[in-house]
Amino acid sequence: MEPVGLLLIALAAVGGGAINAAAGGGTLITFPAMLAAGMSPLAANMTSSIGMLMGTIGGAWSYRAELRRQRRRFAANAPFAAIGGALGAVLLLLTPSDAFTAIVPWLVLAAAALFAVQPLVAKRLGRSADDAFDTASTGGWAAKASFVLIGVYGSYFGAGIGVMMLAMLGLLIHDSLQHHNALKNVLAAVINGTGALILAFSPLVHWGVVALMLAGSLVGGVAGGRLSRRVPSWLLRLVVIAFALGVALTMLLT
Repeated sequence: MEPVGLLLIALAAVGGGAINAAAGGGTLITFPAMLAAGMSPLAANMTSSIGMLMGTIGGAWSYRAELRRQRRRFAANAPFAAIGGALGAVLLLLTPSDAFTAIVPWLVLAAAALFAVQPLVAKRLGRSADDAFDTASTGGWAAKASFVLIGVYGSYFGAGIGVMMLAMLGLLIHDSLQHHNALKNVLAAVINGTGALILAFSPLVHWGVVALMLAGSLVGGVAGGRLSRRVPSWLLRLVVIAFALGVALTMLLT
């Protein structure tokens, strides 16, 4: 691969890691960059899935203060996120991604719409301020089932996974957006990590590119996580929705 292509992928990994930590959807940056560098779509998809792992870990590390009181919530949902991540990776190894990629924009749009109306739904349910903290709620079986489905999607393609998780958490668990974002980052790391263990057996993975992306996504994930922690919840919500719309429209037009 040409040095220019490697530089493009490295920069995309930094940007993708930052976006994943703040909102989700970094795959939209890394995937086209890898295609432009000459990789096949399936190889780019698998390589990006593994290479972006450190970005989610970096984002989770930046949110460690918000995660301290969510250990029960994490323990209740992490196994189901891992199951979904494993299933999605196996599905990706067995089938081409073309058909599934065709519905990705619509999934992202649906998640963005759900995330946008979440405060209205919460208000109708009689919930109080967005910054209230509910230490007891884990989301129940609805959250567990959702994490399985999101995990399958996340390992299979991944664009917009953060938006989907934030939308789901906002409806099922009454808590602040920052706490939801923290949980989203660490469970995304579970999904990506589980998927990476399975995808690592594929001969399509470019390990030199993976190493480059791991370093770049870690830098981006830490930076993006720290920045998003300092952003007001309402502004972060607008950023998430705007980026989700951008992800969906870009995919529909390309």
